[in-house]
Amino acid sequence: MLGISVYMSQYDPSYIEQARVAGAEYVFTSMQMPEEDYDKLRPVIKEFFTKCHELKLKVVSDVSPVTFEKLGLANNDFQALKDFGFSAVRLDYGIDDLNLIKQLQKQFTVFLNASIVSPEYLEKLLHSGVDRKKLILSYNYYPHVNTGLSWASFIKRNRAFVKMGVRTQAFVPGDWEYRFPMYEGLPTVERHRGMNSFVAAVEVMHEAGVTDVFISDTRARISSLEEIVRYQREGIITLKTNFLPEFSEYQNLTLAVRKDQPERIVRLLAPRKKIEPRHQVKISRGAIILQNELAKRYSGEVYLAKIDLPSDPGSNIIGYILAEYMPLLEQIDEKNKIILK
Repeated sequence: MLGISVYMSQYDPSYIEQARVAGAEYVFTSMQMPEEDYDKLRPVIKEFFTKCHELKLKVVSDVSPVTFEKLGLANNDFQALKDFGFSAVRLDYGIDDLNLIKQLQKQFTVFLNASIVSPEYLEKLLHSGVDRKKLILSYNYYPHVNTGLSWASFIKRNRAFVKMGVRTQAFVPGDWEYRFPMYEGLPTVERHRGMNSFVAAVEVMHEAGVTDVFISDTRARISSLEEIVRYQREGIITLKTNFLPEFSEYQNLTLAVRKDQPERIVRLLAPRKKIEPRHQVKISRGAIILQNELAKRYSGEVYLAKIDLPSDPGSNIIGYILAEYMPLLEQIDEKNKIILK
């Protein structure tokens, strides 16, 4: 599933509405940020919950003793949180209290902090009788540069959770309007800081096996949200491109990927047909290649170059993938379809 994030001092109802149309199902918020004055923001908080209820969006928030204090509620008054409009709670404390987790699952989907939960603890939790269907492991996001998780350790940790049959959720940064006060993006994984939202989302889902992705910053492009949902539902990877005008017919086509993929290129299932040789230049990474009649029976096939390759008289270069989308070349497999947009 896809989620967005909303912080009360940057609340924008139109963004929530557009995100819902794009396919978002969750809204994450934090009610324990020291930079926000929740007493002054109470009218905004009320409007926020009304809007989410109207749009049938599930609201999940960090919950700790600070949360209850900030909202003016008695400590551990979870019924009050339910009445407030929360659909899910992300526990920043009490994760070792198995009875608390079971009780909360009667009213909420429970998110536990995947950045600190160990596989051994999770095994114990699952054998204690918790409802697996109402449990999600949710990673932290990291506001300050260089503090995010390493990619290698993240993959190792998440694959262990996936083997145990539990849903996991990670944060990827927005495309613009990063969250205050650091304005450095809010990724789970450090390598995704400053990366295109869609590209980061595909990486955590495809390579690490994450189930649910939330945009952690204040805003992402609506097109990015649409691309994430399309990938989640249909396995379609959208690649933004620049095409030579005479080959615009290949834009916006949905092309399947061959099941027998080579190492250096991505082969797409395009109809073979006679193509005249032209634009035979050096093949650089990200080039969109159209085989011409000098390639004989392969004429008409479309390839994507994963690495720099020597020039080839049988290959026409008809366009290029935009640089920010090139990391996706490593994520494409036979289960995907490609849109060259």
